[in-house]
Amino acid sequence: MSNYNLRKTIATGSVAILLVIEFSLFYDFFYPFQFLWNQGKTAEFFLSLILFFWSLLAVFLIFFSGRSLVRKITLPFFLFFFLFNIGSFNIANSPLDFQQAAMIVENFQWWFWEVVENYGLAALPLLIMLVPIIIFVERLPELSKLNIPRKFYFVPVSAVVLIVIGLQYSHGFFDRYPSFFRVPSMLVFASLSSVYDGERSEVSYSDSLDTQIEKIVLIVDESIRADVLGINGYKKDTTPFLRSLETGIVNFGLAASSSNCSDYSNLILRTGVRKEEIPDFNQRTLMGPSIWQFTRRAGYYNVYLDAQSAAEWANYQNFMNEHEASFVDEIFRVRQNIAYESDGIASQALIDLLKQPGKTFIMLNKYGIHFPYFRSYPRDYKLFSPVLQQGEPMNDREKSLNSYMNGIRWSVDDWFKKLLSESGDFRKYVIIYTSDHGQNIVDDGTLATHCRPRANRFEGIVPMIIFSNDAVILDRLKAVQVKSYNKTNHFQIFPTLIRLAGYQGSWVRGHYGASLSELPGTLPEFFVGDIHGRGSVRQWDSIFP
Repeated sequence: MSNYNLRKTIATGSVAILLVIEFSLFYDFFYPFQFLWNQGKTAEFFLSLILFFWSLLAVFLIFFSGRSLVRKITLPFFLFFFLFNIGSFNIANSPLDFQQAAMIVENFQWWFWEVVENYGLAALPLLIMLVPIIIFVERLPELSKLNIPRKFYFVPVSAVVLIVIGLQYSHGFFDRYPSFFRVPSMLVFASLSSVYDGERSEVSYSDSLDTQIEKIVLIVDESIRADVLGINGYKKDTTPFLRSLETGIVNFGLAASSSNCSDYSNLILRTGVRKEEIPDFNQRTLMGPSIWQFTRRAGYYNVYLDAQSAAEWANYQNFMNEHEASFVDEIFRVRQNIAYESDGIASQALIDLLKQPGKTFIMLNKYGIHFPYFRSYPRDYKLFSPVLQQGEPMNDREKSLNSYMNGIRWSVDDWFKKLLSESGDFRKYVIIYTSDHGQNIVDDGTLATHCRPRANRFEGIVPMIIFSNDAVILDRLKAVQVKSYNKTNHFQIFPTLIRLAGYQGSWVRGHYGASLSELPGTLPEFFVGDIHGRGSVRQWDSIFP
Protein backbone atom coordinates (compact mmCIF):
# COMPACT_ATOMS: atom_id res chain seq x y z
CA MET A 1 0.00 0.00 0.00
CA SER A 2 1.38 3.39 -1.00
CA ASN A 3 2.12 6.03 1.61
CA TYR A 4 -0.69 8.16 0.18
CA ASN A 5 -3.26 5.38 0.50
CA LEU A 6 -1.99 4.55 3.98
CA ARG A 7 -2.32 8.14 5.12
CA LYS A 8 -5.76 8.38 3.56
CA THR A 9 -6.84 5.19 5.34
CA ILE A 10 -5.53 6.46 8.68
CA ALA A 11 -7.34 9.78 8.25
CA THR A 12 -10.70 8.36 7.20
CA GLY A 13 -10.39 5.57 9.75
CA SER A 14 -9.79 8.08 12.54
CA VAL A 15 -13.02 9.91 11.76
CA ALA A 16 -14.86 6.60 11.42
CA ILE A 17 -13.58 5.52 14.85
CA LEU A 18 -14.87 8.75 16.41
CA LEU A 19 -18.28 8.09 14.89
CA VAL A 20 -18.29 4.45 16.03
CA ILE A 21 -17.38 5.55 19.55
CA GLU A 22 -20.25 7.99 19.57
CA PHE A 23 -22.87 5.73 18.04
CA SER A 24 -21.92 2.95 20.46
CA LEU A 25 -23.45 5.14 23.19
CA PHE A 26 -26.88 4.32 21.80
CA TYR A 27 -27.87 0.93 23.17
CA ASP A 28 -30.93 1.24 20.93
CA PHE A 29 -29.35 2.99 17.96
CA PHE A 30 -31.65 1.37 15.39
CA TYR A 31 -34.81 1.89 17.44
CA PRO A 32 -36.13 5.03 15.63
CA PHE A 33 -35.63 3.42 12.22
CA GLN A 34 -37.22 0.14 13.31
CA PHE A 35 -40.12 1.96 14.92
CA LEU A 36 -40.92 3.93 11.77
CA TRP A 37 -40.65 0.84 9.58
CA ASN A 38 -42.80 -1.31 11.88
CA GLN A 39 -45.42 1.44 12.09
CA GLY A 40 -45.64 1.59 8.33
CA LYS A 41 -44.38 5.19 8.24
CA THR A 42 -42.52 4.70 4.97
CA ALA A 43 -42.00 8.38 4.12
CA GLU A 44 -40.69 9.16 7.60
CA PHE A 45 -38.43 6.11 7.50
CA PHE A 46 -36.72 7.08 4.25
CA LEU A 47 -36.50 10.71 5.34
CA SER A 48 -34.70 9.67 8.51
CA LEU A 49 -32.26 7.51 6.52
CA ILE A 50 -31.55 10.30 4.03
CA LEU A 51 -30.91 12.82 6.79
CA PHE A 52 -28.69 10.36 8.66
CA PHE A 53 -26.42 9.64 5.69
CA TRP A 54 -26.42 13.30 4.71
CA SER A 55 -25.12 14.15 8.16
CA LEU A 56 -22.41 11.50 7.87
CA LEU A 57 -21.27 13.01 4.59
CA ALA A 58 -21.24 16.44 6.21
CA VAL A 59 -18.97 15.20 9.00
CA PHE A 60 -16.34 13.89 6.59
CA LEU A 61 -16.46 17.07 4.51
CA ILE A 62 -15.85 19.21 7.59
CA PHE A 63 -12.98 17.07 8.82
CA PHE A 64 -11.25 16.93 5.47
CA SER A 65 -11.70 20.50 4.39
CA GLY A 66 -8.50 21.67 2.78
CA ARG A 67 -9.22 25.25 3.87
CA SER A 68 -7.43 25.84 7.12
CA LEU A 69 -9.66 28.74 8.17
CA VAL A 70 -12.79 26.61 7.85
CA ARG A 71 -11.26 23.87 9.96
CA LYS A 72 -10.03 26.25 12.63
CA ILE A 73 -13.52 27.73 12.99
CA THR A 74 -15.64 24.61 12.79
CA LEU A 75 -13.62 21.76 14.27
CA PRO A 76 -13.35 23.10 17.84
CA PHE A 77 -17.13 23.53 17.93
CA PHE A 78 -17.88 20.14 16.49
CA LEU A 79 -15.36 18.39 18.71
CA PHE A 80 -16.79 20.21 21.71
CA PHE A 81 -20.22 18.84 20.80
CA PHE A 82 -18.69 15.38 20.46
CA LEU A 83 -17.22 15.55 23.97
CA PHE A 84 -20.45 17.17 25.20
CA ASN A 85 -22.32 14.09 24.07
CA ILE A 86 -19.72 11.81 25.66
CA GLY A 87 -20.01 13.81 28.88
CA SER A 88 -23.80 13.54 28.77
CA PHE A 89 -23.45 9.78 28.50
CA ASN A 90 -20.99 9.59 31.42
CA ILE A 91 -23.29 11.66 33.62
CA ALA A 92 -26.74 10.47 32.54
CA ASN A 93 -25.98 7.12 30.85
CA SER A 94 -27.54 8.53 27.69
CA PRO A 95 -26.54 10.91 24.86
CA LEU A 96 -28.24 14.28 24.77
CA ASP A 97 -32.00 13.82 24.44
CA PHE A 98 -34.90 16.21 24.05
CA GLN A 99 -35.59 16.27 27.79
CA GLN A 100 -32.07 17.36 28.59
CA ALA A 101 -31.96 19.80 25.68
CA ALA A 102 -35.22 21.41 26.82
CA MET A 103 -33.91 21.71 30.38
CA ILE A 104 -30.75 23.42 29.16
CA VAL A 105 -32.65 25.84 26.95
CA GLU A 106 -35.29 26.71 29.57
CA ASN A 107 -33.01 26.86 32.60
CA PHE A 108 -29.57 27.60 31.21
CA GLN A 109 -28.28 29.70 34.11
CA TRP A 110 -29.48 27.21 36.72
CA TRP A 111 -28.34 24.24 34.65
CA PHE A 112 -24.88 25.63 33.96
CA TRP A 113 -23.98 26.30 37.58
CA GLU A 114 -25.48 23.01 38.79
CA VAL A 115 -23.34 21.16 36.25
CA VAL A 116 -20.22 23.06 37.27
CA GLU A 117 -20.89 22.52 40.98
CA ASN A 118 -21.78 18.82 40.76
CA TYR A 119 -20.03 17.48 37.70
CA GLY A 120 -17.21 19.92 37.01
CA LEU A 121 -14.40 17.72 38.30
CA ALA A 122 -15.88 14.66 36.65
CA ALA A 123 -15.90 16.46 33.30
CA LEU A 124 -12.33 17.76 33.62
CA PRO A 125 -10.75 14.74 31.86
CA LEU A 126 -12.98 15.36 28.84
CA LEU A 127 -11.88 18.99 28.68
CA ILE A 128 -8.23 17.94 28.88
CA MET A 129 -8.84 15.51 26.00
CA LEU A 130 -10.25 18.30 23.84
CA VAL A 131 -6.91 19.98 23.06
CA PRO A 132 -4.95 16.98 21.69
CA ILE A 133 -8.00 15.80 19.71
CA ILE A 134 -8.31 19.22 18.05
CA ILE A 135 -4.57 19.21 17.21
CA PHE A 136 -4.80 15.70 15.74
CA VAL A 137 -7.92 16.36 13.71
CA GLU A 138 -6.49 19.62 12.45
CA ARG A 139 -3.68 17.57 10.86
CA LEU A 140 -6.03 15.09 9.13
CA PRO A 141 -6.37 17.01 5.82
CA GLU A 142 -2.60 17.26 5.48
CA LEU A 143 -2.32 13.59 6.32
CA SER A 144 -4.80 12.58 3.67
CA LYS A 145 -3.98 15.27 1.10
CA LEU A 146 -7.69 15.91 0.46
CA ASN A 147 -8.89 19.27 -0.76
CA ILE A 148 -12.65 19.64 -0.77
CA PRO A 149 -13.99 22.07 -3.39
CA ARG A 150 -15.78 25.14 -2.05
CA LYS A 151 -19.08 24.13 -3.68
CA PHE A 152 -19.40 21.12 -1.35
CA TYR A 153 -19.48 23.27 1.78
CA PHE A 154 -23.24 23.62 1.40
CA VAL A 155 -23.55 20.01 2.66
CA PRO A 156 -22.61 20.60 6.34
CA VAL A 157 -24.49 23.91 6.37
CA SER A 158 -27.62 22.33 4.96
CA ALA A 159 -27.25 19.35 7.32
CA VAL A 160 -27.98 21.50 10.36
CA VAL A 161 -30.97 23.14 8.68
CA LEU A 162 -32.39 19.87 7.36
CA ILE A 163 -31.93 18.08 10.69
CA VAL A 164 -33.75 20.82 12.58
CA ILE A 165 -36.58 20.62 10.01
CA GLY A 166 -36.59 16.83 10.37
CA LEU A 167 -36.77 17.08 14.16
CA GLN A 168 -39.66 19.54 13.91
CA TYR A 169 -41.48 17.29 11.46
CA SER A 170 -41.07 14.21 13.66
CA HIS A 171 -41.46 15.95 17.06
CA GLY A 172 -37.87 15.09 17.84
CA PHE A 173 -38.07 11.44 16.84
CA PHE A 174 -35.31 11.57 14.20
CA ASP A 175 -32.42 12.02 16.61
CA ARG A 176 -29.76 9.53 15.53
CA TYR A 177 -27.22 11.89 14.01
CA PRO A 178 -23.52 12.53 14.65
CA SER A 179 -23.09 14.75 17.71
CA PHE A 180 -21.49 17.42 15.55
CA PHE A 181 -24.99 18.06 14.28
CA ARG A 182 -27.11 16.30 16.89
CA VAL A 183 -26.26 18.54 19.85
CA PRO A 184 -26.75 21.96 18.23
CA SER A 185 -29.77 20.76 16.22
CA MET A 186 -31.44 19.27 19.31
CA LEU A 187 -30.84 22.51 21.23
CA VAL A 188 -32.34 24.52 18.37
CA PHE A 189 -35.28 22.13 18.16
CA ALA A 190 -35.87 22.43 21.92
CA SER A 191 -35.82 26.22 21.69
CA LEU A 192 -38.29 26.18 18.78
CA SER A 193 -40.54 23.53 20.30
CA SER A 194 -43.47 25.11 22.09
CA VAL A 195 -46.58 23.88 23.89
CA TYR A 196 -50.02 25.36 24.46
CA ASP A 197 -49.91 28.27 26.90
CA GLY A 198 -53.45 29.64 26.79
CA GLU A 199 -56.67 29.33 28.76
CA ARG A 200 -57.87 26.07 30.22
CA SER A 201 -61.37 24.68 29.69
CA GLU A 202 -64.00 25.00 32.41
CA VAL A 203 -65.06 22.29 34.84
CA SER A 204 -67.93 20.34 33.24
CA TYR A 205 -69.57 19.06 36.42
CA SER A 206 -73.27 19.61 37.07
CA ASP A 207 -74.10 17.32 40.01
CA SER A 208 -74.22 18.26 43.67
CA LEU A 209 -71.14 18.82 45.82
CA ASP A 210 -70.83 17.47 49.33
CA THR A 211 -67.74 17.61 51.51
CA GLN A 212 -67.01 17.75 55.22
CA ILE A 213 -63.28 18.31 54.82
CA GLU A 214 -62.26 21.84 55.64
CA LYS A 215 -58.56 21.66 54.72
CA ILE A 216 -57.26 19.65 51.77
CA VAL A 217 -53.49 19.68 51.33
CA LEU A 218 -51.29 18.24 48.58
CA ILE A 219 -47.59 18.21 49.52
CA VAL A 220 -45.27 17.46 46.61
CA ASP A 221 -41.76 16.97 47.91
CA GLU A 222 -38.65 17.15 45.79
CA SER A 223 -36.59 14.06 44.91
CA ILE A 224 -37.79 11.86 47.79
CA ARG A 225 -37.14 8.20 47.12
CA ALA A 226 -39.58 6.10 49.12
CA ASP A 227 -37.41 3.01 49.54
CA VAL A 228 -34.89 5.09 51.54
CA LEU A 229 -37.55 5.92 54.15
CA GLY A 230 -37.36 3.96 57.38
CA ILE A 231 -41.16 3.86 57.55
CA ASN A 232 -41.03 1.71 54.40
CA GLY A 233 -38.58 -0.79 55.88
CA TYR A 234 -35.26 0.78 54.92
CA LYS A 235 -32.27 -0.68 56.79
CA LYS A 236 -31.26 2.73 58.23
CA ASP A 237 -33.62 4.57 60.58
CA THR A 238 -34.13 7.63 58.42
CA THR A 239 -37.70 8.38 59.59
CA PRO A 240 -38.00 7.55 63.32
CA PHE A 241 -40.80 10.05 63.90
CA LEU A 242 -42.98 8.88 61.02
CA ARG A 243 -42.38 5.27 62.00
CA SER A 244 -43.54 6.02 65.55
CA LEU A 245 -46.93 7.36 64.46
CA GLU A 246 -49.77 5.00 65.33
CA THR A 247 -52.77 7.16 64.50
CA GLY A 248 -53.70 9.76 61.91
CA ILE A 249 -51.62 8.17 59.15
CA VAL A 250 -52.09 5.71 56.30
CA ASN A 251 -48.93 4.67 54.51
CA PHE A 252 -49.19 3.07 51.07
CA GLY A 253 -45.49 2.20 50.92
CA LEU A 254 -43.69 2.51 47.60
CA ALA A 255 -45.68 4.33 44.92
CA ALA A 256 -44.96 5.11 41.27
CA SER A 257 -44.52 8.69 40.17
CA SER A 258 -46.10 9.69 36.87
CA SER A 259 -42.73 10.76 35.46
CA ASN A 260 -39.07 10.92 36.47
CA CYS A 261 -39.04 14.69 35.74
CA SER A 262 -40.37 17.38 38.08
CA ASP A 263 -42.28 19.50 35.58
CA TYR A 264 -44.11 16.59 34.00
CA SER A 265 -45.08 14.99 37.32
CA ASN A 266 -46.35 18.23 38.79
CA LEU A 267 -48.35 18.99 35.66
CA ILE A 268 -50.03 15.58 35.78
CA LEU A 269 -50.76 15.96 39.51
CA ARG A 270 -52.45 19.33 38.91
CA THR A 271 -54.49 18.29 35.87
CA GLY A 272 -55.45 14.67 36.43
CA VAL A 273 -54.64 13.37 32.96
CA ARG A 274 -55.11 9.61 32.92
CA LYS A 275 -52.28 7.15 32.50
CA GLU A 276 -53.59 5.82 29.20
CA GLU A 277 -53.51 9.39 27.78
CA ILE A 278 -49.72 9.57 28.07
CA PRO A 279 -47.95 10.49 25.75
CA ASP A 280 -50.26 13.49 25.68
CA PHE A 281 -50.01 14.37 22.00
CA ASN A 282 -53.23 16.42 22.23
CA GLN A 283 -51.85 18.41 25.19
CA ARG A 284 -54.88 17.74 27.36
CA THR A 285 -52.62 18.35 30.36
CA LEU A 286 -52.34 21.96 29.21
CA MET A 287 -55.92 22.51 28.08
CA GLY A 288 -58.13 20.72 30.58
CA PRO A 289 -59.27 22.21 33.91
CA SER A 290 -56.71 22.23 36.70
CA ILE A 291 -57.14 21.25 40.34
CA TRP A 292 -57.51 24.94 41.25
CA GLN A 293 -60.65 25.21 39.12
CA PHE A 294 -62.19 22.14 40.74
CA THR A 295 -61.50 23.29 44.29
CA ARG A 296 -62.68 26.84 43.63
CA ARG A 297 -65.89 25.44 42.12
CA ALA A 298 -66.33 23.50 45.36
CA GLY A 299 -65.97 26.67 47.44
CA TYR A 300 -62.36 26.32 48.55
CA TYR A 301 -59.90 29.16 49.01
CA ASN A 302 -56.84 28.20 46.94
CA VAL A 303 -53.30 28.69 48.26
CA TYR A 304 -50.05 27.76 46.52
CA LEU A 305 -46.91 27.50 48.67
CA ASP A 306 -43.79 27.37 46.52
CA ALA A 307 -40.55 26.67 48.38
CA GLN A 308 -38.58 26.34 45.14
CA SER A 309 -38.81 29.94 43.95
CA ALA A 310 -38.27 33.26 45.70
CA ALA A 311 -40.72 36.15 45.90
CA GLU A 312 -38.47 38.38 43.82
CA TRP A 313 -38.37 35.80 41.03
CA ALA A 314 -42.16 35.93 40.56
CA ASN A 315 -41.96 32.97 38.21
CA TYR A 316 -44.29 30.09 37.50
CA GLN A 317 -42.83 26.62 37.23
CA ASN A 318 -43.93 23.20 36.04
CA PHE A 319 -46.03 24.50 33.11
CA MET A 320 -48.16 26.80 35.26
CA ASN A 321 -49.17 29.98 33.43
CA GLU A 322 -51.08 33.19 34.13
CA HIS A 323 -54.46 31.65 33.33
CA GLU A 324 -54.00 28.69 35.67
CA ALA A 325 -52.61 30.97 38.37
CA SER A 326 -55.71 33.19 38.11
CA PHE A 327 -57.63 30.47 40.00
CA VAL A 328 -55.14 30.60 42.88
CA ASP A 329 -56.19 33.08 45.54
CA GLU A 330 -52.76 33.41 47.20
CA ILE A 331 -49.28 32.46 46.08
CA PHE A 332 -46.43 32.38 48.59
CA ARG A 333 -42.92 32.02 47.18
CA VAL A 334 -40.67 31.27 50.14
CA ARG A 335 -37.33 30.13 48.66
CA GLN A 336 -34.50 31.29 50.94
CA ASN A 337 -30.83 31.98 50.19
CA ILE A 338 -29.98 29.11 52.53
CA ALA A 339 -31.91 26.43 50.67
CA TYR A 340 -32.82 24.10 53.55
CA GLU A 341 -34.53 26.98 55.41
CA SER A 342 -37.13 27.23 52.63
CA ASP A 343 -39.12 24.23 53.82
CA GLY A 344 -39.08 25.55 57.38
CA ILE A 345 -40.72 28.80 56.28
CA ALA A 346 -43.24 26.82 54.21
CA SER A 347 -44.02 24.59 57.21
CA GLN A 348 -44.90 27.55 59.41
CA ALA A 349 -47.10 29.03 56.68
CA LEU A 350 -48.88 25.69 56.32
CA ILE A 351 -49.40 25.44 60.09
CA ASP A 352 -50.99 28.88 60.16
CA LEU A 353 -53.30 28.02 57.25
CA LEU A 354 -54.41 24.74 58.85
CA LYS A 355 -55.44 26.57 62.02
CA GLN A 356 -57.55 29.18 60.26
CA PRO A 357 -61.30 28.64 59.72
CA GLY A 358 -62.78 28.25 56.25
CA LYS A 359 -62.49 25.75 53.40
CA THR A 360 -58.96 25.87 51.98
CA PHE A 361 -57.09 23.86 49.38
CA ILE A 362 -53.31 24.10 49.69
CA MET A 363 -50.64 22.80 47.36
CA LEU A 364 -47.06 22.89 48.61
CA ASN A 365 -44.00 22.31 46.44
CA LYS A 366 -41.22 21.65 48.95
CA TYR A 367 -37.54 22.32 48.31
CA GLY A 368 -36.86 18.80 49.54
CA ILE A 369 -33.55 17.16 48.68
CA HIS A 370 -32.65 18.49 45.30
CA PHE A 371 -29.04 17.93 44.38
CA PRO A 372 -26.51 18.94 45.54
CA TYR A 373 -27.69 17.12 48.66
CA PHE A 374 -25.57 19.07 51.14
CA ARG A 375 -27.82 22.08 50.60
CA SER A 376 -30.77 20.18 52.07
CA TYR A 377 -29.66 20.19 55.70
CA PRO A 378 -27.45 22.27 58.06
CA ARG A 379 -23.73 21.68 57.69
CA ASP A 380 -23.36 20.25 61.22
CA TYR A 381 -26.39 17.93 60.81
CA LYS A 382 -24.39 14.79 59.98
CA LEU A 383 -26.26 11.82 61.42
CA PHE A 384 -24.83 9.72 58.61
CA SER A 385 -21.26 10.12 57.42
CA PRO A 386 -18.97 10.47 55.49
CA VAL A 387 -20.81 13.00 53.34
CA LEU A 388 -20.30 14.95 50.14
CA GLN A 389 -18.54 18.28 50.42
CA GLN A 390 -19.24 21.32 48.29
CA GLY A 391 -17.59 20.98 44.89
CA GLU A 392 -17.08 17.22 45.29
CA PRO A 393 -18.44 15.29 42.28
CA MET A 394 -21.40 13.05 43.01
CA ASN A 395 -19.66 9.83 41.98
CA ASP A 396 -19.16 8.32 45.43
CA ARG A 397 -22.09 6.06 46.28
CA GLU A 398 -21.51 5.97 50.05
CA LYS A 399 -21.05 9.72 50.46
CA SER A 400 -23.97 10.51 48.18
CA LEU A 401 -26.26 8.12 50.05
CA ASN A 402 -25.22 9.43 53.47
CA SER A 403 -25.79 13.02 52.37
CA TYR A 404 -29.16 12.01 51.00
CA MET A 405 -30.16 10.24 54.21
CA ASN A 406 -29.22 13.32 56.24
CA GLY A 407 -31.54 15.26 53.96
CA ILE A 408 -34.32 12.71 54.61
CA ARG A 409 -33.99 13.08 58.37
CA TRP A 410 -33.99 16.88 58.18
CA SER A 411 -36.35 17.60 55.30
CA VAL A 412 -38.86 14.78 55.75
CA ASP A 413 -38.86 13.29 59.24
CA ASP A 414 -38.00 16.38 61.30
CA TRP A 415 -40.17 18.48 59.01
CA PHE A 416 -43.28 16.39 59.67
CA LYS A 417 -42.43 16.24 63.36
CA LYS A 418 -42.61 20.03 63.48
CA LEU A 419 -45.74 20.19 61.34
CA LEU A 420 -47.73 17.56 63.23
CA SER A 421 -46.64 18.75 66.66
CA GLU A 422 -49.36 21.37 66.33
CA SER A 423 -51.92 19.16 64.60
CA GLY A 424 -54.16 19.24 67.68
CA ASP A 425 -55.09 22.81 66.78
CA PHE A 426 -55.75 22.06 63.10
CA ARG A 427 -59.19 22.18 61.55
CA LYS A 428 -60.49 18.99 59.93
CA TYR A 429 -57.78 18.15 57.38
CA VAL A 430 -56.47 15.61 54.92
CA ILE A 431 -52.84 15.82 53.78
CA ILE A 432 -51.65 13.79 50.80
CA TYR A 433 -47.87 13.51 50.77
CA THR A 434 -45.81 12.36 47.79
CA SER A 435 -42.78 13.44 45.76
CA ASP A 436 -42.38 14.56 42.17
CA HIS A 437 -40.02 11.67 41.43
CA GLY A 438 -37.46 9.41 43.04
CA GLN A 439 -33.71 9.52 42.78
CA ASN A 440 -30.75 7.75 41.25
CA ILE A 441 -28.12 7.80 43.98
CA VAL A 442 -25.24 6.50 41.86
CA ASP A 443 -27.17 3.21 41.73
CA ASP A 444 -26.03 2.40 38.21
CA GLY A 445 -22.69 4.19 38.31
CA THR A 446 -23.95 7.36 36.65
CA LEU A 447 -24.01 10.80 38.25
CA ALA A 448 -27.32 12.23 37.07
CA THR A 449 -30.01 11.98 39.70
CA HIS A 450 -33.27 11.98 37.72
CA CYS A 451 -35.01 13.04 34.52
CA ARG A 452 -32.78 10.85 32.37
CA PRO A 453 -33.90 9.40 29.05
CA ARG A 454 -32.38 6.09 30.14
CA ALA A 455 -33.79 6.07 33.67
CA ASN A 456 -33.40 3.40 36.32
CA ARG A 457 -36.36 2.29 38.42
CA PHE A 458 -35.31 4.30 41.48
CA GLU A 459 -36.16 7.54 39.67
CA GLY A 460 -39.84 6.61 39.82
CA ILE A 461 -40.18 5.36 43.44
CA VAL A 462 -42.02 7.93 45.57
CA PRO A 463 -43.85 7.95 48.92
CA MET A 464 -47.64 7.93 49.21
CA ILE A 465 -48.73 8.83 52.74
CA ILE A 466 -52.04 10.26 53.96
CA PHE A 467 -52.36 12.25 57.19
CA SER A 468 -55.76 13.17 58.59
CA ASN A 469 -57.76 13.79 61.75
CA ASP A 470 -60.94 12.48 60.10
CA ALA A 471 -61.64 8.91 61.27
CA VAL A 472 -64.09 8.11 58.47
CA ILE A 473 -61.59 8.96 55.74
CA LEU A 474 -58.79 7.09 57.50
CA ASP A 475 -60.97 3.98 57.82
CA ARG A 476 -61.90 4.18 54.12
CA LEU A 477 -58.23 4.32 53.14
CA LYS A 478 -57.19 1.59 55.58
CA ALA A 479 -59.78 -0.71 54.02
CA VAL A 480 -57.71 -0.86 50.80
CA GLN A 481 -54.26 -0.25 52.29
CA VAL A 482 -53.19 -3.90 52.41
CA LYS A 483 -54.19 -4.67 48.82
CA SER A 484 -52.85 -1.34 47.53
CA TYR A 485 -49.56 -1.40 49.45
CA ASN A 486 -46.62 -0.81 47.08
CA LYS A 487 -49.08 -0.52 44.17
CA THR A 488 -50.42 3.06 44.13
CA ASN A 489 -49.40 5.77 41.69
CA HIS A 490 -49.58 9.51 41.01
CA PHE A 491 -52.59 9.13 38.76
CA GLN A 492 -54.75 8.33 41.81
CA ILE A 493 -54.03 11.62 43.56
CA PHE A 494 -56.10 13.98 41.42
CA PRO A 495 -59.30 11.90 41.69
CA THR A 496 -58.67 11.62 45.44
CA LEU A 497 -58.40 15.40 45.78
CA ILE A 498 -61.60 16.19 43.90
CA ARG A 499 -63.51 13.45 45.73
CA LEU A 500 -62.38 15.04 49.00
CA ALA A 501 -63.60 18.38 47.62
CA GLY A 502 -67.09 16.92 47.26
CA TYR A 503 -67.34 15.62 43.68
CA GLN A 504 -69.33 12.40 43.34
CA GLY A 505 -67.29 9.21 43.21
CA SER A 506 -68.89 7.71 40.08
CA TRP A 507 -68.34 10.91 38.08
CA VAL A 508 -64.75 11.18 39.28
CA ARG A 509 -64.02 7.54 38.47
CA GLY A 510 -65.49 7.89 34.99
CA HIS A 511 -63.52 11.03 34.13
CA TYR A 512 -60.27 10.65 36.09
CA GLY A 513 -59.95 7.05 37.21
CA ALA A 514 -59.48 5.37 40.59
CA SER A 515 -58.80 7.31 43.78
CA LEU A 516 -56.60 6.13 46.66
CA SER A 517 -59.64 4.67 48.40
CA GLU A 518 -59.95 2.22 45.47
CA LEU A 519 -57.62 -0.39 44.05
CA PRO A 520 -55.37 1.21 41.41
CA GLY A 521 -56.04 -1.36 38.71
CA THR A 522 -52.77 -0.52 36.96
CA LEU A 523 -49.08 -1.36 37.25
CA PRO A 524 -46.81 0.79 39.46
CA GLU A 525 -44.77 2.28 36.64
CA PHE A 526 -43.70 5.74 35.50
CA PHE A 527 -43.29 7.41 32.13
CA VAL A 528 -39.82 8.12 30.76
CA GLY A 529 -39.63 10.79 28.08
CA ASP A 530 -41.46 14.00 27.24
CA ILE A 531 -45.14 13.51 28.16
CA HIS A 532 -46.19 15.53 25.10
CA GLY A 533 -44.52 13.02 22.81
CA ARG A 534 -41.44 15.00 21.80
CA GLY A 535 -38.18 13.10 21.41
CA SER A 536 -37.56 9.42 20.67
CA VAL A 537 -37.81 8.21 24.29
CA ARG A 538 -41.40 7.22 25.11
CA GLN A 539 -41.66 4.28 27.48
CA TRP A 540 -43.05 3.05 30.81
CA ASP A 541 -40.67 1.71 33.45
CA SER A 542 -41.70 -0.39 36.46
CA ILE A 543 -40.55 0.65 39.94
CA PHE A 544 -39.84 -3.00 40.69
CA PRO A 545 -37.16 -5.23 39.11
